[in-house]
This record gives sequence, structure tokens and C-alpha cells, in this order.
Amino acid sequence: MGRKRRFGVSVSEGVAEALDRLAEVLNADRSSLVEDAIRVFIDDHLHYLVPHRCGGVMMISGRVERGRLFKAIENNRDVVRSYTHTHVGGLCLETLIVEGPSSKIVKLHKELLEIPGCRVRYMPITCIAELLGKGFKRPRNLT
Repeated sequence: MGRKRRFGVSVSEGVAEALDRLAEVLNADRSSLVEDAIRVFIDDHLHYLVPHRCGGVMMISGRVERGRLFKAIENNRDVVRSYTHTHVGGLCLETLIVEGPSSKIVKLHKELLEIPGCRVRYMPITCIAELLGKGFKRPRNLT
């Protein structure tokens, strides 16, 4: 394990309480859980840092204005390879399989995040392996 760097982070009381409960259940310390969460977040958002080709799954949930959602998908049809819609617990769940230049994946991601009530999670599939294969260096200790 490499050198550690300390810095302060402020979170809401509810998030802090949930983190403490989770740390207790998992028998882990808060710092490890926060570091793991940040590592996953960075991996999921590498397409914002370095231009490349990437592909992955975008999951969209919430009570979303359908017209704006369909417009965002249509505006980015060149990177949306597949679209599915289902219901889970009374809410709509949209799944997009995306592939293309990272700049276009970022554009779609940002458009979706601008829709009120829209929760978006992106799980990369191809970009991390491709970037590492081309010599891209993750920030230290990101493995």
C-alpha cells in the first residue's frame, strides 16, 4: 500500500450515520469505505478525464419526464447501441448500452443529469481496459 494523504471532507449527518453503520456491519473503517467509493467513482468517470473510445451501461431511474429522456437519447443516437425500459418497484428503469468517443458519452451523461428527477449511473465496460492497454496511468493506488 502506498503513502496515504489526509484531507477533510464534510458530509451530511445522515450520510455520516449510514457510513458508520455500514462500516460496523462490514467490519471496516470509514477511511477504507470512503477510499473504495472514490475509487469506483473515478473508474466510472474516467471518460471525463482522457479522450478515448469507451462503452458501458447507463442505468437511469426515477420519475423522469419521458419527453426529455427520449429527446436526450435521440440527440445521442450515434452512441446509444441499445435501449430497454422496465418497471421496478413502481419506478421506471431505463438501461442504455452506449459505445463511442468519450466526449459523446460525457455529453449524453450530462444531458441525462439535467433532467429533473433523473438518477444516472454509468458502468464502463471497455474504456478502462482500453486506456490501460494504451499506457494510460491511473492515479497512484487506484487499483
